[in-house]
This record gives sequence, structure tokens and C-alpha cells, in this order.
Amino acid sequence: MWGGPKADIRFRIVATQTLTDGVLMLDPLVADDALEWLAGEDEEQRRWFEAPRPAQLSDVEEFIASCQDSWRTMGDHRHWGIRKVDSQLLMGGVDLRIIGIDQVNLSYVVFPQYRRNGVARRASRLALNYASTSMGAKTAIIKMLLGNVSSRNLAFSLGAHYLREELSDAGGKFQVFCLNLPPAESVTDLSTT
Repeated sequence: MWGGPKADIRFRIVATQTLTDGVLMLDPLVADDALEWLAGEDEEQRRWFEAPRPAQLSDVEEFIASCQDSWRTMGDHRHWGIRKVDSQLLMGGVDLRIIGIDQVNLSYVVFPQYRRNGVARRASRLALNYASTSMGAKTAIIKMLLGNVSSRNLAFSLGAHYLREELSDAGGKFQVFCLNLPPAESVTDLSTT
């Protein structure tokens, strides 16, 4: 009916939610991404997200279904898979959740083989641009467990400032950063910055 490979069908369906800076592409996860997402999990990811156990395929499938539902209803959660523009390989994900009036929470995960190459920064900038232009967000909150130096450095590189410490649901301690987002009308093309 659509013609072409399965990946082409996915891009036609989600084109309005796909973001790119010319290097990376963010697109909503689909059911076929579940196995690749699960394979990207490692001990470092579980530690920083305080996961009580390794994820199971059913956990990932449920998460993707929840993300898709939020996209369909334009709910309070936006999640994208991260890919290079010239590859279908899933590199991780970036996530926005509405947490208050004009405020979103930003989180991200990059799979082990793609870490420390600027992937999280580029993906975060794309998502934050979307938060400002499409969600009306004026600020973003970024939380990371104490000791997560890479995430702390990323928050600073995005221009965030330290706000406070707070307890996580699992009893850890978060460092909380706040980032003021530019007004939607002043957001520039991210592919040139």
C-alpha cells in the first residue's frame, strides 16, 4: 500500500513530530524499536535512573505504547528516539514532561557505544527548542543523581544553573538545575549553532 521499506512507513506516519538539526534526528519510538531499545540498556543507565532491575521486553513495549498514546492525545509527555540522519540505528532517547505551568522536565539517555560524542547535547537542544516553540515552555528542569558528572556537565553546557538538591523517589539525592528557555519567537535554527 505505502510501498518501500518499513522504515519509510514509520517516517511518513510521524513526520510532524520528527526533529532534526541536520546531524541528528529525533522521532517518536514505534513498537519495532522495542528490542533495540532494550539492547541499549546497561548498568550505567540503570544506576543513573535508579532502575530496580534490568528492563524486560514487556516494560519497554509498555513504555513505547505510553509514549505513543501521549503523542496521539498531545498529552504531557513527549519522547523521541535519537538517530543520525543517515542511519536507522537507535542511539538513545530524549524526553520532555510537562511539570508545571510553562515548565518541562528534560531527561535523556544515550546508549553506551554513542556516549561522550555530543549526542545528548544535540538531542537536548532539539527537544528544548520544541518545548519552547510547541509546548509553550519557558523553563526546563534537569535532574540528575549526585555523582553523574556527565549529566551535570551537559546541564551547564546548555546554560542551566544549579537550583537545589532534593530526594529521589528511590531515596537517592538529585541535583536540580533550571534552564530558562528563549521565547518561541526568538528561537533560531539549531543546525547553524
